[in-house]
Formats: sequence, structure tokens, C-alpha cells
Amino acid sequence: MKTSALALAVLCLVATASFSAESKAEWTIVDGTRLPVPPAEHPRLYLRAEHVAGLSARLKHPVLQPAIERLQAQARRSPQLHVEWDALQYLVTHDAKLGRAVIEVALPLLQKCELAAHQDACRETGRMMVTGAIVYDWCYGLLTAAEKQAFVKELVRLAKTQECGYPPTRQGSVTGHSSEAMIMRDMLSAGIAIYDEFPEMYRLAAGRFFREHLPARNWLYNGHAYHQGDSYGAHRFGWDTYPLWIFDRLGASNVYNPEQRFVPYWWTYTTRPDGQRLRGGDTFAHSTPRGRPWSEYVGTLFIASYYGDGVLLDQFQRQGSAGGNETLFEVLWRDVALQPKPVSTLPLSCYFGPPFGWMVARTGWGEDAVIAEMKVNEYNFANHQHLDAGAFQIYFKGTLANDSGLYYGSSGLYGSPHNRNYYWRTIAHNSLLVYDPHEDFGKAGYGNDGGQRLPNGRNEPRNLDALLAPQNGYRTGKVLAHGFGPDPQAPDYSLLQGDLTSAYSKKVQAVTRSFIFLNLRNAQVPAALVVFDRVVSARPDFRKYWLLHTLEEPRVEATSATVDCTQHGARGRLTLDVLLPPPQNAALDKVGGPGKEYWVFGTNYANDLEPDRVAKASIEASAWRLELSPKTAAAEDRFLAVMQITDRASPARWPVRRLDAGERLGCLIEGAGTTWMVLLRQDGGRSAQPVKFAVAGTAGTRVLVTDLVPGRWQAHRADSPQTHLLDVTEDSGATWFEATAGTWTLSKP
Repeated sequence: MKTSALALAVLCLVATASFSAESKAEWTIVDGTRLPVPPAEHPRLYLRAEHVAGLSARLKHPVLQPAIERLQAQARRSPQLHVEWDALQYLVTHDAKLGRAVIEVALPLLQKCELAAHQDACRETGRMMVTGAIVYDWCYGLLTAAEKQAFVKELVRLAKTQECGYPPTRQGSVTGHSSEAMIMRDMLSAGIAIYDEFPEMYRLAAGRFFREHLPARNWLYNGHAYHQGDSYGAHRFGWDTYPLWIFDRLGASNVYNPEQRFVPYWWTYTTRPDGQRLRGGDTFAHSTPRGRPWSEYVGTLFIASYYGDGVLLDQFQRQGSAGGNETLFEVLWRDVALQPKPVSTLPLSCYFGPPFGWMVARTGWGEDAVIAEMKVNEYNFANHQHLDAGAFQIYFKGTLANDSGLYYGSSGLYGSPHNRNYYWRTIAHNSLLVYDPHEDFGKAGYGNDGGQRLPNGRNEPRNLDALLAPQNGYRTGKVLAHGFGPDPQAPDYSLLQGDLTSAYSKKVQAVTRSFIFLNLRNAQVPAALVVFDRVVSARPDFRKYWLLHTLEEPRVEATSATVDCTQHGARGRLTLDVLLPPPQNAALDKVGGPGKEYWVFGTNYANDLEPDRVAKASIEASAWRLELSPKTAAAEDRFLAVMQITDRASPARWPVRRLDAGERLGCLIEGAGTTWMVLLRQDGGRSAQPVKFAVAGTAGTRVLVTDLVPGRWQAHRADSPQTHLLDVTEDSGATWFEATAGTWTLSKP
């Protein structure tokens, strides 16, 4: 795989990785799957004899003292966690009396543990399996034969309470609950502990992991992101990191694609100055108090420690939380020698490649940062991922363009009418709709939002083969171009173009979207986002809609609009200029307000919230959107919109106008002292044809031309010897240069 710009930057910043250079484990084939064999020694779960030797000193290390204190406090409150703390002390002291006491308390805890009658109760029984596995492995030399048999019996019984079943054959291995702890930590841990006496559990759990979980992750890690949104994504990725450490400590080294190390950068780039993240997928905003940073759980810390990444350690420390019942693993696995390195050393823009096709562009890392997220979605993984191919979000001193809908409230539960018909759907995102009034989305309870189809009925893919099978329809887009520059650390432009046709049903023949984020480097107008769309519908009467969701009521004037964010002291402002459709054919309307907050073509899928919870939590309940639509029916329509970002306390708005240059169109943003020009091909295809355009005024103009074939190009000004030699890459298909006043031709030499 080609190394990304982010990877190159990070590799220059991180410390020497701590993972093993080569596998020291023996491997065997079980039912056609190659598995590492747990070594014939104890302890072998989470740590080995060489780690036990340094455990006493480790427990006194200053870096770990906050975690030690949390662990001790948890042990005082929970008999289960008290057992684990005492088992840890036994490893340090080798006190046989303590070890026997641990066994005698732990076994009854397992025997009394039952599956409770509430949602997700198997997480509790699974976590009890971990406790049993710890005691069995760490106190192994003190167990009697009868006790070993009793532990095995209880661990198998608890395994049968898991949603994946025992043998673990149910649910999916790409996403869903069986992609969390139950196989990748709980059953795997118990199986390693009891392997000598009862190898079946390890062979079943590890077999499914290596056969199904691992191939899917090693494939998707190449994109340096995760598919389950701002909350479930970080949560589920944390479970991915347990096998990383578990198998490494078995001596199997790193079983994952090492591109795994870059996945937490997705949450790093989408973290806002207030510590929240740009919204994506099903969001836990209701559970985090406003003003408190959103946790990244343990995954970011474990990745930072395993790969020696000080930037991710800095991110983890700012966002916080390895709490809950995972503190023990921080004590065991945190790299105490690793020093944090500021996230501000990262490039301001980052591309997250296939199977995602996402980009985040920023103007900085401080309070005044503009953050723009742009998505293509090459694949849709279902479950907690939404139908949001082509969506964008913008944040500056408050949320200006965001996802809408709620994963909370009177109709916010998973699968509720609000979820099925609004929150999960395209209409709740800054995407495109093509409304066929007779479209049937093929699944009961799902109405017609005019948006994207349901990949495989929004059923979770069982494994990578199912995800990749064309007939299942998880493929929803293709990145056509991506890039940023000219300075890779602080780029002036960031470009993402995608073909979204496959995200929709046969009601469309072609859908493409181009994003150009401009870092304007101006205190009053720090950034702009240009969005260009080409939509061809199967029938002219299928109406097309361009959407922009806002927290507060926008102000519309003809084909322009202003969006302010005033909530909780926010000061951001977005100004929208519609350049296409032309004014005589453009209808720009606002939708929302009381009774129409979640409006879908005649129905409001209401979701009421408690006022006290809204005031205290991180909930951002969008109640408005702008809808841009052509007035005249046509099979093919183009949208071109420019959004400028400013501070409403000292607002500025620069003149914007449309450019037409033959097969190309674009926009001109006339800034203070510098003008920005963007030119795109009208049909979205790449061309080797010359591009001619005029530059006016005395100030320099920064020019971005997209949709070019790769290779050497030259920009020449008429009646002047001035020529720029330019290289166009296959990835970007674009070039950027500064032009003085005159008539220019961009051509192949």
C-alpha cells in the first residue's frame, strides 16, 4: 500500500514502536484456520513471566499512579474488581495464602453470575469471564483439579450467555455486538486461560477471529478510519485492540495490518476545540455533559502504547478516560516511557482512503480552527453508519453545517421510527436527494426520504466476503480525486471528488460531488467550502434537492443565506452563495421549526427531549435545513455552492461570482488582497484539453484547476514570457498556482 501523507508525517513524530519484531509462538491449523498455540506456561494471559518480573516496579511508576488509584477505588466498590486487584497482587508477591483466597472468592462469583433481564446484559457475563480467566491463569499453580474443572464449567456456561452463542457462530464479524468484547476479549481470554485442560473454547474463539474478524479489519484499516461513527466507532475500535495485545503477549507478534496504528487519527482530526467530535453515525451526545471532552475509550491509548505514538498519547490525554472496568488493562499495557507530542504538529488536512473516501480539512488546532469534513463513502457498513454518502459538515466557533436527528429521546432508540425514517437516512445529512414519489425502499418501516438506498436492507455483513460481494450492495461510491497543497503541512486547498451513483437506486443515472476547501488565511474570513454536483436522474420529473442542515433558523435572501450559531456562547457564521442552478431556476427554501424539525415529505418524525437533558448534555438538536432545488424539471442538473466562514461578532462576506470557461465552470472569491479561483469540468471527467481563463485586477490570484489528466502541464500568460511548469498527480488530477492579471492557457507541453 502507498504510504499516505498522514503516515509519513506521523512516522516522523512517533517513538520506536514497542511491538515484537517477529512471532515467537508456535502455530497450528485448526479446521483450516492457522492459529497461534498458547504457550505451555502460566501466566500467559495479558502478560508473561518477563512482565511479571517488572510488575512491582511498574505498579509504583508515577505515570500509572492515577490508574492505580482508580483501580483501588473500583476494587473497594466491586467484589469482582477486588478479585482482579488481589490477583494482580498475587503475581507481585507470590503469596500463596492470598492466591488461595482469590480463587475461593472468584469461583462463587462465577457460579452466581447470571444473565440479567435487561438490554446488553451479556456484556456483564462476558466481563465476568475475563475475571474468571485472570484468576485461572494468574493463580494457575494453586488450583486443584476439581477447581479447574469447576472454572471450566462456569466459563463455558457464561460463554453460552453471549449473543454470538457458544460455539460462537451467530451475528456478524465486521460490525455489530459480536464485533465487540464477547469474542475478541471475553471468550478469547477464557479460552487462553483454560487451553491446557479445555482447548475447545480457544480454538472456537480464535478460529472465528482469524477467519472472519481479522481479514475484515486488515482490509479496512488501510483507510485509516472506522465506519461506526463518532461514538460507536471509537468504542468498537477499542475492542479491536485487545487481540493486538493478547496475541502479542502470547508471542504471536502483531497479527494486524500495521496500518491499524493510524485509525485513531480519524477521531483526532474530527475533534472540535470544545472536545466534542463532528457528528457521524449514531451519537452518544446525550450521555456526555457539555464542556467535558468526549472519551476515545481505551483504543487510542493501547494503539499509542503499542506503536509508540506520542501524538495519539497527547490526543488520549486531552480526551481522557480509560475508566470503567478497563482500568486494569491500562495498568498492564500502557507504555510508561512514551512522551506525548502535540497534535498541532500534524498536517492540517488528512485524507482517509478506501474503503471510506473521507477528508478532513482544518485551518488550525486551536479555538479559532475551522473544521470541514467531506465524505464519499466507498462502502457503507450498515448498523451504526448512516446513509450519508456525499455529506459534509462545517464547524467554526460553533456548529454551522451538521448532521441532524437524535439517537436519544422519545423516538431515538435503535430502529425507532425517527431512526428508520430520518436520523439514519440521507435527508438528515448535508447530501443530495432525488425524489421518486413511487420509490419503495424494500423494507418494512422505511419510508421514502428521496435519499440513498438501503445496502443489503441495512443488514450487517457477516464477514469480508459478504461485504465485498457486489450483489449485497455495500459498495456505495468511488473516490475520483483527492489531494491538498501546495504545502502538505498547511495547505491552501483540500480537494475530494467522488462518484456517488451506486449509493442510490436506479432512479439516478449519475451522481458526482466535488469538494474544495480553501484555507483563506484571513482572520475575518478564514475559510470557504466550494461544493459542485452533477446529478442525472432516470426521469426529468424526479426532483433533486441539495441540503444544508443547521442548528438555528437560517436567513434566506433570494439565492443566498446566512446561518449563525449562537448557542452556548458560539459565534460562528456561515454565508451561502448559490451559483448553480442560475437564479431564475433556483428555489432556496428553509424547512424546520416547531412541528417540522424532522420533516420528510409531509411527515414529521418527531423525537422529543427533556429540556434539562438538552441543557446539560452535548446534544445538538438541529431543527432547520436549507433545501436548494431547480424550479424546472430536467434529467440533468448541476449545483454549485460556495460557503464562507466568518465570526458573527465581526462578520465579513467577500464577493463571489460564477465563472464559465467552455467545458469548465467554477467560481471566483474576491478576497482582501488575494482572489481565489476554482475551475472544474462540467461533466466531471478528466481532460487533456487546454484550459483558457482570464485573470483581472492588480492583486495575485490563486488558481485551482481540477479534472486534469496526470502528467506535466504548463500555465502560460498571453503576451508574456511568464510560464509555470506544473505536475498533476493521478490522485488529485489538479494543479494550483498563482496567476497575475492577463489571459492564461493551461495546457500539456
